[in-house]
Amino acid sequence: MPEPKVLVVDGYNVINHLPDLKPASVDHLENARLRLALRVSAWGRLHPAAECLIIFDGDRKIACGGGQILAGVRCIFTRQAHGGDEEIIRQVREFRLKKRLVIVVSDDNQVANNCRAHGAIIETAQFLAAPKASLSRGSAKSGPGDKRIDARTAARINKEMAEVFGRKA
Repeated sequence: MPEPKVLVVDGYNVINHLPDLKPASVDHLENARLRLALRVSAWGRLHPAAECLIIFDGDRKIACGGGQILAGVRCIFTRQAHGGDEEIIRQVREFRLKKRLVIVVSDDNQVANNCRAHGAIIETAQFLAAPKASLSRGSAKSGPGDKRIDARTAARINKEMAEVFGRKA
């Protein structure tokens, strides 16, 4: 029986990395969020066994620490302006404890390294630019330009960076 799957999207990170979603090219941020949700929803229809989740950094106007449904996709708005990264990592830990295969879509190195350390597959924002992308384990192309690292290396890098910036790892 295949492992249950979940797609976790770093909302504003993806919006700012896909030119057709950037708020400057659409009416405003709310419209950009809806366009992203529509794209994730379309991707989810191509992969009906996968649960899809978008996480947005909080905004005092809409942040409630809870969620809402946009285009049929569950969206979580964190309570803090920069709480999305931590929420993504927390969600990945919880899904992995439940033995779920997790794919995280983010171009943020901290998010990618931490989620990879917890066993998630990491994809860039471009993953959502091609909605027919495969969801199977090892689906991402690897080759000479592959920048993937193992969990041990990611943990070592995070620890070293925490020491450089005076934070706890």
